[in-house]
Amino acid sequence: DEEDSDNDDDDDEDDDDDDDEEPSFRPGIVHRLDKGTTGILIVAKTTEALAALSASFAGRKVRKTYLAITVGNPGKRVVIDKPIGRHPVHRQKMRVVPDHHKSGSLQSRGRVPMSSRPLPPSQAGRRALSFVDMQAFDSKLALVQVRIETGRTHQIRVHLSDRRTPVYGDEVYGLPDWNKRLMKTHKIERPLLHAWRLEIDHPITGKSLSFQAPLPEDMRRISKAIWPDGESERDDIFAE
Repeated sequence: DEEDSDNDDDDDEDDDDDDDEEPSFRPGIVHRLDKGTTGILIVAKTTEALAALSASFAGRKVRKTYLAITVGNPGKRVVIDKPIGRHPVHRQKMRVVPDHHKSGSLQSRGRVPMSSRPLPPSQAGRRALSFVDMQAFDSKLALVQVRIETGRTHQIRVHLSDRRTPVYGDEVYGLPDWNKRLMKTHKIERPLLHAWRLEIDHPITGKSLSFQAPLPEDMRRISKAIWPDGESERDDIFAE
């Protein structure tokens, strides 16, 4: 899932450029998608557009909707409001930060439980808000629509994994046996997550814009198996 331009993680650094001319496309990437995630990516053509688009993402003025295939059913109209921070041991992973306000039995004996001790800033977590809505479920796999209000690193994958319904094919947060099945049956080696729709105001004119990226072939094929009547019931999802 998406990382906004205000994310705490290190961004890719631009190469040094000794040319006097101002590059017109170089600063264009406004946000990022996780490796293996398909779908919409916004690119700015000018520095003015880049600044305005970055401000829209930072100000949570962008409406971002994803489609995912999950192992298990995460539920209908589910709101997940759980902070996400870096994993204390596996530094390349993120996690839902535990609730440190929950006191343990040790507190009654005058000892401070581990869960109540302050975390370092990198692990403390930032608010992450996801709206999850299952579209179809075949008793094993689900096609899920997810709208995110924030753009934390790996947000959708971490939230769905925390709900015990991970993204199918996710090697970091998913289920190894299911991932092997995906590879063996469908020859797919990526998380089945797609940045489907993005709504944003034009950085110069202010006009409301809506972009939609069709489902990639691998997700379309599995989605149809999960939801045979999907094309007639939600043609916007299955539109090519």
